[in-house]
Amino acid sequence: MIKLDDIVFSKGALPEGWTESKRDWSFEEGAIRVGKAAHFHLPLPGDGWERVRVEVEVESDAGAIVGCGEGALSVWVDLKSGISRVAVYEMAEVARQPLTLPPGGRRCRIAFELDEAHVRGFVEGVEAVAAPHPGPSQPFRWVELQLWGGCLLHRVRLLGERPAPGVPCGVKKEDGFYLEVCVDFIDDLRAGPWTAETFDQLFREFESWGVKRCHWICYGGSRDGWWYGARGVAGHHARLTFENVGDIFAQAVRSAHRYGIEIYALLKPFDMGFWPTHGEGTAEAAAEGKLRYNGGWIYWIADFAARNRQWITARKPALAGESTVGLIQRIDLVKEDEKEASFHVGEVRLYVSDDNVGYRLYDGPMVREEVVEEYPVWEHTASGGRPTGRLRKASVLRMHGLAIASRYIALGVDGADGSFANDLLNLVHLFGEKGEERRLTYGLKARVPGSSATERPDFRSAGVEFDVWPGTASAIFPGFDGIRARWALDSRERFLAVARGKETGPVAVFSPAFPEVRAWWLGWLKESLDAGADGIELRVRNHHGPLTWGEFGFEKPVRDEFLRRHGVDLWETDDFDKEAWRRLRGEGYTQFLREARALALSYGKPMGLHLSPTLNMEPDQGAAMEIHWDWRAWLLEGLADSVTMKEIWPGTRFAQEILSLTRPRGIATIFAPYANLLWRRPGGEEVVENWIHRARNHGYDGFQYYEGASVTTRTPCDGLKMLQPGLRTLFQREFSG
Repeated sequence: MIKLDDIVFSKGALPEGWTESKRDWSFEEGAIRVGKAAHFHLPLPGDGWERVRVEVEVESDAGAIVGCGEGALSVWVDLKSGISRVAVYEMAEVARQPLTLPPGGRRCRIAFELDEAHVRGFVEGVEAVAAPHPGPSQPFRWVELQLWGGCLLHRVRLLGERPAPGVPCGVKKEDGFYLEVCVDFIDDLRAGPWTAETFDQLFREFESWGVKRCHWICYGGSRDGWWYGARGVAGHHARLTFENVGDIFAQAVRSAHRYGIEIYALLKPFDMGFWPTHGEGTAEAAAEGKLRYNGGWIYWIADFAARNRQWITARKPALAGESTVGLIQRIDLVKEDEKEASFHVGEVRLYVSDDNVGYRLYDGPMVREEVVEEYPVWEHTASGGRPTGRLRKASVLRMHGLAIASRYIALGVDGADGSFANDLLNLVHLFGEKGEERRLTYGLKARVPGSSATERPDFRSAGVEFDVWPGTASAIFPGFDGIRARWALDSRERFLAVARGKETGPVAVFSPAFPEVRAWWLGWLKESLDAGADGIELRVRNHHGPLTWGEFGFEKPVRDEFLRRHGVDLWETDDFDKEAWRRLRGEGYTQFLREARALALSYGKPMGLHLSPTLNMEPDQGAAMEIHWDWRAWLLEGLADSVTMKEIWPGTRFAQEILSLTRPRGIATIFAPYANLLWRRPGGEEVVENWIHRARNHGYDGFQYYEGASVTTRTPCDGLKMLQPGLRTLFQREFSG
């Protein structure tokens, strides 16, 4: 690796180019003394590095937490607790290891290595934690260094490795470099209903940019029910828009063609239903509820998905259903270690609810106890949690002598110190009259009532959203089960809820193993082609957020075929070949792509595929949703005329491999980074310009702006406003003839 910089602080100044987002530090005798927290952003020279190593030398009496990351990657070393961890998108912990700290010395050398596939942490040259990570990483241009807890920072050393030349990509077609735009119209509807004139204005604006093609995300027609359930005013505006123009996609086709723009129907097969829920017994649930699910009523869901639960990707039959343990008599809150927390058992508030709307303090019998003992450690399996046979000394807050018949239980505390934590599976244990509760569903955030997304809701009156990972949807995390993630009882949410019982499957993740499901998806594509779509595209990524992906994928066709091939009954064991299971599940989706390709060809239309880094995992590792997405086979088999490279950054190994398969076959590649927030920032168009040039220079065929609603909006007088005129100027300069 090449040494990029070797930084000391003897001059009492930060290096040129360093910026900070949290300042609680000062210079002290040639070092930086960190108070509660300091976050530094370190620029790297050049236009990108494939691999980066950051070495820091810190000193502390009381211990410190040192972390480093870039984009979706982060790795942390906690010298105080003796724990190291790797996380993606900040909150989703994917690896966690105890540290072996060097004996004696207050001074310690910590190193972090990051590349597009892995993150690693080292203490005094010994690997402390590591994890694979196929997140949306681009060649590194900066890193973020975060420090906590009273440490002295003496030195920072940066090293980098240039992007490798990669594999031969063949010769790029000389058809020019073009612009696409993606429209997720449900976002556009938040500003008001649309008319035919508004659609025309939108595509007139796109024409002025030089747009060649629009990817329009399709959610069916008015009779499919998805649009009218949309959250807040968007559903109402959708209804009015259908009244104004008829079928929404058909109108988009007419307007696109009027301005010479191709329009593709983009289908997300797994995005057929969403949270939030309405509370049980509420007027909203009675008026809009379609599917009773995890203590609430789902209303933003396609009617087919609400009515045909037999084709959802499913848990094993023995795992789903209601609780069978009777009255809850004891609750154990189990810490990951034996250290004392910032609160005691007497400060834990125990709430119960019969409807997951109103939570009341439990007023029955209870004995509180606080102990340190050897406690069984559980692991997560396809059948839920099970004891490993190992014990770990832990601090336990115990409430026993209880008599709880309610289905919903919540535990609340004051403060958000994160002092009482464990992985979710081991954090809380419930015991009933007939043994320990195995069918538990976790709730980590309060339900947001009505259309409010800004108020901080109170779970005691709003209820809880169960089985939803807070933040980025867990469906895009590779091999991730939130139930295995570390969670603090005294988190910023200040509560943890559990529901007794488990649903059969996620809200609207259908299994492609069922021919009926594939036929329904094909029906949506056929309607789009009949409406005049110039092509179709399929995208795996979706917004589902379950905590337990490893428990799904055991529907009968998968079980029967696995038994036939391997002689193992998936319903009877958790010790099976995970790689073979993931491959089998992926075969159903590949079959759907073949059927979709045949449909498109019958209309003489092209088909595109949406690829993203979270699909790029081998089946022995586990990819998004625990399915093997066999993208190499899709390209080799000729199932795509184009590939949208969603956050597959030019110059990375993944991008190079895709180009090596697409270029010789004449398959177009289009770069599509996530740009929705850029218009809010000064200079956002400069970032987009950099992306465009990077994609062009690395041999891509086009650039897609994602998404239109971030820079265009309907006005109250049925006009269209451009929120970021600088982008219009940029696009005209780069793409308009």
